[in-house]
Amino acid sequence: MFVSPLIDRLAGADRPAEMRPDWVPHPTFAGVRLARLVAPADSDGALMTLLVSLAPHARMEPHRHDRQTEQHLVLAGRGRLMLEGAERLYEPGSLVVIGEGKEHSVVAGEDGMMLLATFTPASA
Repeated sequence: MFVSPLIDRLAGADRPAEMRPDWVPHPTFAGVRLARLVAPADSDGALMTLLVSLAPHARMEPHRHDRQTEQHLVLAGRGRLMLEGAERLYEPGSLVVIGEGKEHSVVAGEDGMMLLATFTPASA
């Protein structure tokens, strides 16, 4: 989807296939895939980091994480974030912290989008 040495490295292109993170469909949002880079067990439950791929125009509908803070770093593509009713453009390099219980949604642009998402604590 995106040509990027950083994304390739995060996705494990420099590692044997059995050591690369598995891409799985998001359990709720169509057109969204996840690759776990840091599992809860890797940090004693302190955090979890995911590589998030959104297909063109894919939507992560409004939702909240009641006991987790979420951080997004846009690696590639464009889109927009709605956070507590305020819209913010997403483009490479955008960094946003979404506080506990804050309603948010994400919509990818016409080329899709790749995010690095970190959750603290790892699970709620």
